[in-house]
Amino acid sequence: MTFAGILAFLGLAVVTMDVLGGVIATGVLLRGGAVRHLLAFLGGYTVVVTAATLALHPLLAWLSSVLRPVLDSNNAIGTVEIVVGLALAGISAHQFHAVTRPQQKHGRIEERSTPTRLAATPLALAGVAFSVTALADPSFTIAVGMASQERHLWAHIALLLLWNVVYQLPLVAVTIAAAFGRHEQLVERVMAVFGPRRRTLQTALAILLALIGLAVLGDGIYALISGHVPWLRQLIMLR
Repeated sequence: MTFAGILAFLGLAVVTMDVLGGVIATGVLLRGGAVRHLLAFLGGYTVVVTAATLALHPLLAWLSSVLRPVLDSNNAIGTVEIVVGLALAGISAHQFHAVTRPQQKHGRIEERSTPTRLAATPLALAGVAFSVTALADPSFTIAVGMASQERHLWAHIALLLLWNVVYQLPLVAVTIAAAFGRHEQLVERVMAVFGPRRRTLQTALAILLALIGLAVLGDGIYALISGHVPWLRQLIMLR
């Protein structure tokens, strides 16, 4: 993979970074959870992702034969872009709606007792379920397609593991901070920085998603009408 391909590969992880994992981890801490609860959640996620990564060699060979007609068809990729564009527009609308929600206030983590229901096993299962939603993310499918351009299995694994670390950076950051006993400071600093600016940041995110959605949707429609090579196909074929 070329330098431009790596930048696009990691840039995809940054742009589509899943903040939900960090939100869940923070919620666990706010409910009195400990490091072992976060490790159980992260462990469930890691097990599924690792298993999927180890199975990528035969899976990618099969996907290559199945998806090759799709990747070679501008109309098919254009249709995918239309679906992705509409999905981004829907997420943008959801973000605009979320701006109107009142912000909830939380006490300090130390002031909260660990609920009797907060156990490691359910959180591990929650991590497994969370990993399934992450693997179903279209950005992960695109990342798999880009990583498949590498010929060696170890390169597939290294790229996808790196991509997942960046993709789940909020979850990784909260877990590392909790392991070193710095989670309270991290949560307070994040809340101090983003709390007062929540509406502004959510509005900016909604606008950004709307613009990206419109651009992808427009490119997909233009590809279907004129035979233009879609951006998505150019992105996947970066080497």
